Amino acid sequence: MSVQDEPHLKPRPPFSLPWVLVLGFILLSALFFIPVPKELRNAVGGAVLNTGHIIFFCMFALAFYPFTKGKNRTRLPRFLLIVFALSLLVETIQSSVGRAFQWEDIMRNELGAILGISIQMHFQRPHKAHWALRISLLVAITVAILVERMPLYEKLVSLYNPG
Repeated sequence: MSVQDEPHLKPRPPFSLPWVLVLGFILLSALFFIPVPKELRNAVGGAVLNTGHIIFFCMFALAFYPFTKGKNRTRLPRFLLIVFALSLLVETIQSSVGRAFQWEDIMRNELGAILGISIQMHFQRPHKAHWALRISLLVAITVAILVERMPLYEKLVSLYNPG
């Protein structure tokens, strides 16, 4: 067999996308375990840090939800259960390293994951039967996050508008 007869194999990249994502999120998750800087220990800083939970898990869902298998009916609850278990693990570890265990953080993580999934579903291939469901899910989770983050808005307004 000559060199020209050999099948042309596509060179495989040294790291595949799922492994790069896993490594990136492991590195970013270290932020959940470092002590909060003194500058952020006020009311506004704490509220801003709490928003980080929503953003982190929104990105987490955008990155990993496409790799789950099955129909949305089964993979959505399964993915949210994984996020819940992961959040519970993170909060338990945090309580052992001197930070407080907060159920509110687990709720923010779930809100962020649902937001990421709803964004992912919204930009999937269009399916006319589900467009209203996708839009209503995106609007509902956005409203839930805005309501949950209302204390942040109030603190920012009172900080910059003392009168």
